[in-house]
Amino acid sequence: MKNIFTLAIAALLALNLSAQKIEKGIWQIEIGTGLDLGFNWVTGGEVDYKETLDGTVLNEYEEDWSDLYNSQTNFQYNLDATNLDDWEDRFLKNVSIGYFVADGFLIGLGLDLGGFNTNDDDTTMINKLNNLTLGATPKLRYYIETGRGNAMFFETSFGIGLTNDKNNIDLANGDWTEDNTSTFGSNIGIAVGWSLFNFNSREIFSVEPIIGFNIGSGTTNSTFTSYNKDEDIKYIEDRTDKFSSMGAYAKLKLAFYLGRHFWSH
Repeated sequence: MKNIFTLAIAALLALNLSAQKIEKGIWQIEIGTGLDLGFNWVTGGEVDYKETLDGTVLNEYEEDWSDLYNSQTNFQYNLDATNLDDWEDRFLKNVSIGYFVADGFLIGLGLDLGGFNTNDDDTTMINKLNNLTLGATPKLRYYIETGRGNAMFFETSFGIGLTNDKNNIDLANGDWTEDNTSTFGSNIGIAVGWSLFNFNSREIFSVEPIIGFNIGSGTTNSTFTSYNKDEDIKYIEDRTDKFSSMGAYAKLKLAFYLGRHFWSH
């Protein structure tokens, strides 16, 4: 028995010495692949609605979310990895940068930056569409070596984000409409993932499947305005949605660990 115990201790020491450490001072860059799967449940909230015509209130109400829905479930996925027409969204959306402040401990920051501006102009109308997305997600990870240079990690994160959409349509006869929607939200999440370095350069490049769960809340403000020039009438519809939600997700990401030895042994 003593010999078996001694051999087990020696084997553990040998395994520990041969393991490839993710050490302090290493930088990590993580990008997406477009392979995302998620479920989201709306768990509560409220709605404020107001409808006016030339300053006169036509309709106004406030309702708790339970008055509208007992629950709401959203299923979203993006699994077409062969379609690279929107490669910017697939690879650069939610890109993150991290730094190992200690062996196995990473502090990172994920960014979600995007937007577009279009202007369609013809003889009958001018249609302007603007979108802006700003998001930041600080995260903390702890890595545990699993052998062959691979590692399992546990992650906690806190994210905030803002999305703003604006659509203006100006008709040749002087009529126009304007539709503005802005959403601000935050979420707290936990996740577990694997860094798989099973390549010739596996100490630098990894494929990372991740599964997680988050709890979030947010507010969406939307205003629709239309104007009729002939009758000089302005119609305004205001709506505010406050919501809380929880969700589970799975995704596949790619990561580069800068500062490790290039070749594995």
